Amino acid sequence: MSSIHIKNFNRAKFWYGLIMVILGIVIPSVITVDTFKIPEKLSLAIRNEDVIILLVAGLELIALNSLRAFPHYLGAFFIAESIEISDNFPFEKLFKSALVCLIIPPVYFIIGYIHHIKYYFGMPAFVLIILLMLLGKNDYNRVSGWKKSALIMVFLTAFQFVDIMPSMEGLPIGRGETSNEVKLVAHFLNADKTVDIMALVFMLLLLFLGALLFLLIRDENNLRSMNALKEANRKMEIEAKFTALKNRTFLEMNSLVHDLKSPLTSAQALVGVVRLNCEMDGRSKDVNYLENVELAINRMSGMISEILYEDYKSFITTDELLHAVLAQISIAEYAPFVMVHNDYPKHMLILSKTRMIRVLINLLENAYEASKQRMPNIQITVSRFFVEESAYLGFEVSDNGCGIDMKNCDKIWEVGYSTKHSHGLGLSFVKSVVDAYEGWIEIESTLDVGTTIKVVLKEWGVANGQDFDNIVD
Repeated sequence: MSSIHIKNFNRAKFWYGLIMVILGIVIPSVITVDTFKIPEKLSLAIRNEDVIILLVAGLELIALNSLRAFPHYLGAFFIAESIEISDNFPFEKLFKSALVCLIIPPVYFIIGYIHHIKYYFGMPAFVLIILLMLLGKNDYNRVSGWKKSALIMVFLTAFQFVDIMPSMEGLPIGRGETSNEVKLVAHFLNADKTVDIMALVFMLLLLFLGALLFLLIRDENNLRSMNALKEANRKMEIEAKFTALKNRTFLEMNSLVHDLKSPLTSAQALVGVVRLNCEMDGRSKDVNYLENVELAINRMSGMISEILYEDYKSFITTDELLHAVLAQISIAEYAPFVMVHNDYPKHMLILSKTRMIRVLINLLENAYEASKQRMPNIQITVSRFFVEESAYLGFEVSDNGCGIDMKNCDKIWEVGYSTKHSHGLGLSFVKSVVDAYEGWIEIESTLDVGTTIKVVLKEWGVANGQDFDNIVD
């Protein structure tokens, strides 16, 4: 037997629904038949034998019943909408309707106990259940809840007219005291057909309006679903192109790395042979020179390996990292506008030097693109702080550019998102690298003032002059 598993719970909808249910319990003490003076109008209709006054009293009764019913029915609807259960539950589509059936009777009981008003689980409740089944059949979750609420209000009001129709007297509807009085007065005035026609006309008009509203909601939901599907397909297409490009690049880089490391391996072997000969001849000075050459070859081999292997990590100080960044951007047109402030030059990170350089260059390029219409002022600042006794280093890239609308801050890291008509891969690469190193990104931006993006990574100690170019698996 399948158990009910809650897939999503919308807390805001639930509390709104609960408040509406409570309002529905309270409102009968505020809005009563005396508020609309319905008993007086019925008495006046009898005395004057005036059918118009009877019809007005009937319309006011519909308005009264609708105002009383709206809060707790809308509340039950929002509570049902707030809970989304797993698709593998066999009666998932009927769950919301069943929930309404569980909510409405206790509400009626409480209203009857407090206000001594007899409510029946009749036509309005069944209308809401049917609407929930229709709305739940195709999951109209892309449409505003207020539009669905308006649909419910229109249909509830339409079926309230059945309560005052004398021709429906034999059916288990319209059993309220005031509803019966309206029908009795209609009998007394021989206005049964008049009341029936008036109620039927208003009911059909509201049903027609409700049908149009339902079609609009359905079309809007379908349109939004199609747009969401197009966006998902666009992202999949971009990711597929990116994956294909990445695979092709990997193959090309693999070939390049092999071509680069082959002569290095030969040189390393040759240096090793020469060093052994020097050791046998007792030429210690030459041995030291050759050891430095071997060390340089090892470093070069490690740097080449970093190009190919993403998980290839090594110790690097912030000073070495930033010097490498400045060296790579030295020929870029924005290089003169970049200023570096590093108060922690000997503090170390463990990462792929090549990938981290690319991260910072991507941020610098974005900073320049945002500020090149004015005199660019791009700053790289290294900061240090502690989180739960663990030290972290922050690399802040600030600019004086056009800024970012904060509502788009989450989107800028998505693959394919760009405001420059590019592929939108730069910042998504930044986020993927930072996430891989278990860091995080902070962003502050003001439109027409500038943006600061801070990449935070864990610190791995302070260099003390020894060689930290060893590789970390």
